[in-house]
Amino acid sequence: MPNGFEHSVKVPRLYKSASKIIRDVREKGGSLKSLIYEQRHPNVSAIYSLCLNALQKETQLVHLMNKTGILMKETRLDPWLAKILITELLWGKKTLNSVCKPAQTVLNYEKQLKEELNHCGVVEAHLPLTKAETPIMSLVTVLGTLFLYSIAMFTLPFAAFFGVQHIIKAEFHVDRFVTNCISVFAAVITVNLIIACYVYQALHEPDNIRKPRYVRVNTLLLPLNKALSYFKEEGWLLLPKCLNYTAHLTAVKNLTKPKFIQDFHVPELLVFPPNTTFHDHSGYQNGEIILQDKASCLPAQLLNPKPGSVVLDMCAAPGMKSSHIAALMKNHGKIYAVEIDKRRYTTLCEQIKLTSASCVNTLNEDALTLEGKDYSNVEYILVDPTCSGSGMLDRQLVHGAEQCTPQRLKQLQSFQVFLLRHALLNFPNVKRVVYSTCSTNPEENEQVVDELLGDVQGAYHLASIKHIFKDDWKNYSSKDYNCLDNCLYANPEVDLCNGFFVAVFERDLNVPLPEYKRKGSKANKEPSGSNDISNADKTGLSRKRKKRPNRKKMNATRETSVAESILDVSSESVMIIDEINNRDKDNEDDEKNKENGEEKNEDDEIMEDAPPAKKIKKKLKSKDKKQSKGEIQVKRKQIKVQKTKKNGFQSVAAKKKKKAARKVSTGSSLGSQDIEGIVRRGTVRGDEVVKGGGLAPMIAAENQSSCSRAGSRLGQYEEEVAGDGSVAGGAEGGGAVATTTSEPGEPELISPP
Repeated sequence: MPNGFEHSVKVPRLYKSASKIIRDVREKGGSLKSLIYEQRHPNVSAIYSLCLNALQKETQLVHLMNKTGILMKETRLDPWLAKILITELLWGKKTLNSVCKPAQTVLNYEKQLKEELNHCGVVEAHLPLTKAETPIMSLVTVLGTLFLYSIAMFTLPFAAFFGVQHIIKAEFHVDRFVTNCISVFAAVITVNLIIACYVYQALHEPDNIRKPRYVRVNTLLLPLNKALSYFKEEGWLLLPKCLNYTAHLTAVKNLTKPKFIQDFHVPELLVFPPNTTFHDHSGYQNGEIILQDKASCLPAQLLNPKPGSVVLDMCAAPGMKSSHIAALMKNHGKIYAVEIDKRRYTTLCEQIKLTSASCVNTLNEDALTLEGKDYSNVEYILVDPTCSGSGMLDRQLVHGAEQCTPQRLKQLQSFQVFLLRHALLNFPNVKRVVYSTCSTNPEENEQVVDELLGDVQGAYHLASIKHIFKDDWKNYSSKDYNCLDNCLYANPEVDLCNGFFVAVFERDLNVPLPEYKRKGSKANKEPSGSNDISNADKTGLSRKRKKRPNRKKMNATRETSVAESILDVSSESVMIIDEINNRDKDNEDDEKNKENGEEKNEDDEIMEDAPPAKKIKKKLKSKDKKQSKGEIQVKRKQIKVQKTKKNGFQSVAAKKKKKAARKVSTGSSLGSQDIEGIVRRGTVRGDEVVKGGGLAPMIAAENQSSCSRAGSRLGQYEEEVAGDGSVAGGAEGGGAVATTTSEPGEPELISPP
């Protein structure tokens, strides 16, 4: 077999289009019907049947292709086209009437495919069908089931009776009466089990219900009376209209060719028997009739705009509802059909052109960007947003009865609430808003309506669809929600159409609309942009003039606040602490001058050289870092003093210790821990805090009670210093180190832990 294709003969359009459709359905999650409609294939029924069959047989197709290795051997064969061709060969026409290379390649594997299909015992297993699509049980199946249940009813109870009786006699020694009672009880239980199984099967037996074919007459091109006459001329028999909805449903269930009937709620909607095809009908080709489900017609029917009105369809593609609204308005007025997706927008434009809905103005925009001031004359709005599609029967055939994840439902609900709120609160002259989804999940229906009822603050109320339809409907919203039973539900098994939800909001013009603020609106974007620019300019100017505050002042403020919060001292103590810090800062320059002698002060050098402010900040920052290391250096040098005393170098160590103490006392002032040690433990005497003793009387009066216990300890420190000039120990708690100087008048500091 050749490894490549010579594309001398083109692949038939039917197979090529079908392969593209099933690929988009699986990879892009597209709608099967919408994709088929976009292809504009003349034989719609054939392409729909082929695509649906291929999607339902996809598991078997993958198995067969893996077993035969057709894709591995034929590397240029498109896998999606191969699925279509194999489906046509095995389950369709049973042959491929084409001489194109892909078809001939699949025919070369025909024997292997059929052998593998028979060998593996692969049975045609469709995806789960709904009750509306399941065929009727055959007579043979019914009679066989009844026969099996009859045999079970006449044999199993007797077997249970005698079996239990035999076991009791063999294993247990009880009288005859008890044995018979237990045996009869076992037989009764067996009978009940058989009956329960029969009832369960009967309840879950598929009903004789199949979805009918709905056809909407486009009254813009073909009046309803003429349409009825045309169908009668083609051999169809029109049934009389029923008096109530229940009778109508009964008539629809029993529809058979050549009978048809007008819908009970939508007069221009005709109902034909199931499996009736109109894709090749001339009226469908020229737009006179539209294949539209009844559930999809209900939103436009309930919106019911009058001719000459202005309508906004916020999610218009593919254009079925927009063209229906145009027909209800008789092309008098204006309809804004909005669609954000470009591909779907193209489909919308084609549908509007086909149906001759001249009053429709299509917009390829995001509906959330529409401003109320630009569309202030809008009177009716239709909101049919993206949803999970859980009510669509055709989607269930393709994807099965899969459930939407809670996270996906939450995302859809957020978007639906946002879009419906925009419709309700952004257009001041709206009279009616219809919200609809093709979903049966309450998260997308009742919960969305309940949230918006709280937002509108009485400006809207829900119209009762029960009253609009005069009780001629079967299913409504749940009374467990605030919307009660005012909304409509379409149940596929009861109403014989797709699952749908519709809510109608009526405007109360006597109540003003609540203020609507939306992020990203045009009205908000312009002022915010100008404000951002002005703020940016102001920020830039402030950055140039802004100067960092003095680090020392910040430290002093921080230390004072720490002292106040931790120590909870009185106001007089706080004043003393503040004065201590200020006095230390005043004496800082004098101490440095004594230490450095003829050297210039660093601040003087900065003033003389007048460097930029950034360099000053860097120098101050490095200086602060050096000063913060002062206490650590003191501790290290004190240990060195003790070591040098033993080695006879006491004088050198004392000088180094003196220099380190000066740096601590003059450069770093008192930290928060130093203040804590002064106030809490009273470990410094008043005449030793500040050189000159100006605050000694105040400290002595303030800490008289607390210094009594520390006096003895300070005495011990002084004796030890006088004895050897070194540090003798630590403060209480085992952490403080006393640093002394030999010169009189200089402060003695005791650093707490």
